[in-house]
Amino acid sequence: MDPKYDGKCFNRDLSWLLFNRRVIELANQATTPFLNKLMFLAIAANNLDEFYNVRVPSLQTQLAVSDDGIEKKSGMHYSEILKKLHKRNEKNFELQYGYYQQLNLQLLENQYCNLTGYSKLSSRQQDKANQFFDERVLPFLSFTTYNGHYGLQFLKNKRMALGVSVKKNGKHKIRIVPIPTDLKRLVKIESEPYPTYITIEDLIRHNLSNFFGDCKVEDVITFRILRDLDASLDVEKDDNNKDTINNLRQYLSDREKGKVTQFAVEKNENLNPEFLHSFMKKFDLKKHTFYEVDGPLDLTFLFAIVKKLSKKYPDLVYKKFAPEQWSNINTMLPYLDHHDLLLQYPYDSFNQFLTFLQAAINDPETVAIKQTIYRVADHSKVIELLKQAAQKGIKVTVMIELRARFDEANNLKVTTELEDAGCNIIFGKKYMKVHSKTCLVLTEDGANPHGYVQIGTGNYNESTAQQFVDLSLFSSSDSYVKDLASFFNYLEQPIATPPKYEVLTASPHRIEDMVIQDIHHVKDYYQKTGKGHVFLKVNSLTDVDVIAAIYDAATVGVPFRLIVRGACCLKLGICGPKENIVISSIVGELLEHSRIYAFYDDNTTFWISSADLMTRNMDNRVELAAPILQPKLKQQIQDIISIYDNDDVDGFFMNDEGYYFKYENPKGKSAQQTFIKEIGKYAPVIQEPSFFERLSNRIKTIFK
Repeated sequence: MDPKYDGKCFNRDLSWLLFNRRVIELANQATTPFLNKLMFLAIAANNLDEFYNVRVPSLQTQLAVSDDGIEKKSGMHYSEILKKLHKRNEKNFELQYGYYQQLNLQLLENQYCNLTGYSKLSSRQQDKANQFFDERVLPFLSFTTYNGHYGLQFLKNKRMALGVSVKKNGKHKIRIVPIPTDLKRLVKIESEPYPTYITIEDLIRHNLSNFFGDCKVEDVITFRILRDLDASLDVEKDDNNKDTINNLRQYLSDREKGKVTQFAVEKNENLNPEFLHSFMKKFDLKKHTFYEVDGPLDLTFLFAIVKKLSKKYPDLVYKKFAPEQWSNINTMLPYLDHHDLLLQYPYDSFNQFLTFLQAAINDPETVAIKQTIYRVADHSKVIELLKQAAQKGIKVTVMIELRARFDEANNLKVTTELEDAGCNIIFGKKYMKVHSKTCLVLTEDGANPHGYVQIGTGNYNESTAQQFVDLSLFSSSDSYVKDLASFFNYLEQPIATPPKYEVLTASPHRIEDMVIQDIHHVKDYYQKTGKGHVFLKVNSLTDVDVIAAIYDAATVGVPFRLIVRGACCLKLGICGPKENIVISSIVGELLEHSRIYAFYDDNTTFWISSADLMTRNMDNRVELAAPILQPKLKQQIQDIISIYDNDDVDGFFMNDEGYYFKYENPKGKSAQQTFIKEIGKYAPVIQEPSFFERLSNRIKTIFK
């Protein structure tokens, strides 16, 4: 980054906490359906867990290795960042649990269900709960007594437990009672006139005297811990893959033993602060890890509540919509022979990619299929189709990224399945995750490859594709095919120089170079003509060199429209009187995951990419960016950009202090609702194959 911009960026992690606050705020938006308000509280809780598993440990490491040095990006000491992070997250918890209490009250008032506490049950209900404890919970309970020689290592990440002070024969002891993970979190006490639930930890807490027998229970805390899961793993292609797989299994086992990064305690009117202090001291729990929350720990249990109630009250969740489907599998490849296709999930069904893959398998001309895999669904249809292709005799090569965080175990399972089916498995590049989302179908391999490509912004996961907004480009253009063939050849070689591409651009480094060069080009064009602007839609904007290029162009007045869903390190108000930058974060019914780069100058270009504008994506990952080339698709993506640009409902807008606000009087232009209304607008006109074409294809199949 240009030194003149040192200290003129927001810290990435402080910015991310504001993103999670935006998720929490959706629970207080009038336009959010009631049950989805509960859903957003659960999503925010899930988001925060990963943040404390990965990002907080990284900051703590920076603090240690730099001896509390200064982060150049923000100009802040790492100790100051961590202090502000704790304070900002306390505010998030305050909002999150405040909204939870309001919504929980409405659940009861409307008689949807009753999420209550043991102490608020009637005597009859408590008797019923106690019976449930004796019969269904007590046999699964265990405890460990603290003796000064161990910490909390036996409690894994995300584990909840009770810390109990007991007195026996005049002596005090501390016992830890882990909440069994094989028991449901919510205990149903009654079904009529509406379901009544208490949490399993609350039930156990009120029955400890039955569990400990002749010991007197004096103090109890309900707590939950998060651990450092930021251990690194480097893998590369190995002849038999055995060492790589064994290393990963050991890594997954060791990862659960990281230091505690969050120690959350449920607020309780009977909580003894002296016992809490003593407990933290004995188990060496640091003050900066501590949070006290006013409600049940780990609000992800609300996912189950929403799932139950949405079946009974479908009007309390977002209205379902029917995505665009491909009508006839036999028409997809013939269509791609003459046209490019741009889909936007989930408004276009992800099943259309499955149709593409199935059509390629059915095509007697197909000789090879090559695909990258980062995250896939459980029982993935994509994996089943790749196995089917290999068993049919098609040469299938799959680049599986084993280091996809928290999907490592599933990717190990997928690796075994594909290898058993006869697929060739590669593990990509050492020190660099392969984050690209692409599939290559070859009808002719070698020096002059021909076939079909798919290049996307999202994973091949039919489950998340129903909720994540992503773009997916399909083509038979020789320039795309040739570039992707070179790309996969590069991946298949453990040591190789990145190839030069005709139309595609790839990280490491080259996507960043392209973005910066195109920003400079727009700047030059703007200074000559007074025209030109830049549109960027990404999940995160943290790369200091890209930000420096934006600052440089904004100083002379180049307009920038930035849609950054998550962390945004760019600051407003520092580029002088000509600055014209608008930043919004679209957070709504669907998760905005697509990446679009558009540069408007004398040669306007549109790109879709797997890469966010983050240093890790620019320098340390294998990413792909694809230009949109056909005029019809250029108009389509311009229409998509215009809808995003005009959004004033789903978007939270950034101010000069880096905080986000909603327009008080929006014009009612919701990007996501507009896309839903326009489903089918870009559906291609398909000509059914003639009788002779079908006959010809049948003959090809027979003689294949």
